Amino acid sequence: MGGPFKNILAAVAGITEPATGAKDKILESVMERNIRYACEIARLEQSRLTLIHVVTLPAVVEPGFPIDPKPFEQAGMKILENAKKIAKDNGVDAETILETTYGNPAQKILRTVEEKKFDLIVVGSRGHGLLRNILIGSVAAQVVRNAPVPVLVVR
Repeated sequence: MGGPFKNILAAVAGITEPATGAKDKILESVMERNIRYACEIARLEQSRLTLIHVVTLPAVVEPGFPIDPKPFEQAGMKILENAKKIAKDNGVDAETILETTYGNPAQKILRTVEEKKFDLIVVGSRGHGLLRNILIGSVAAQVVRNAPVPVLVVR
């Protein structure tokens, strides 16, 4: 039978540069590795896997310059489609969640964990240096510090 993790949430980030559409090979490999780990745990634990992508819109914009979230959300759906395909290629039929926020994506991930009763979070980390994490903080670091459940950080 399954283990303690019945409901796993894996956060996935974009792999393309929004302005140019060019793929970022580092982000792509981090996302694939993140999903592979999540799939392995889901198979071993006989768990449900859900992939989440949080679209982060600018919190401050110039007055009179409205932000249309639709293009960002459409890009987010493409990211989730790609992530779901990676999961399927790794033997797991994952569900997806797209969230949009004007704030911190980590807070949206943590709220989703609590609302939907996930019991493990899988996040990727690009391994930014200490100084950058102190100055702006990474999503992974914020999730680790504030998560109500175990967190697997994939490097």
